[in-house]
Amino acid sequence: MDLVTWQAHQLQKRQQDLNNIKEKVLKACYQSIRNFEQRYCHLIVDYDFKLGAYILVCNSKVEYELSCKTKLRYLGPMIVICHTKGGAYILAELDGAVSKLRYAAFRLLPYLPRNEAKSSITGLDEEVLNSLASENVEEPDDKAFNFDLIV
Repeated sequence: MDLVTWQAHQLQKRQQDLNNIKEKVLKACYQSIRNFEQRYCHLIVDYDFKLGAYILVCNSKVEYELSCKTKLRYLGPMIVICHTKGGAYILAELDGAVSKLRYAAFRLLPYLPRNEAKSSITGLDEEVLNSLASENVEEPDDKAFNFDLIV
């Protein structure tokens, strides 16, 4: 009988023990996040690019290649056309060609031009921008392209 009462008592404490474990894990996790933010506060930057801002796009394809010394590390400059609800950016070349790809914010860096001449993208109204922002575009397969030919 003692064994049954002891097990019943342990089962009654189960939810309290689970709550204590959850609190300890969450506390350790949040402490780890705070330590990371304090350690790397000078490296963590959240750019909020406005419409018409000049940016460079990190060419992440060349990071994993052996012959990456001679390849372009950044693509651009490009102009911000739209910021989608999901956080991605729609960009255009300086000649006005709008890219159908979406670019993640972590791949973008601000570009500081030497002169203040502004480039404008003509022929785009709000309906076109809204359709571009709401359009679901699948990323192309990396194996479909031969990036060795691109310099």
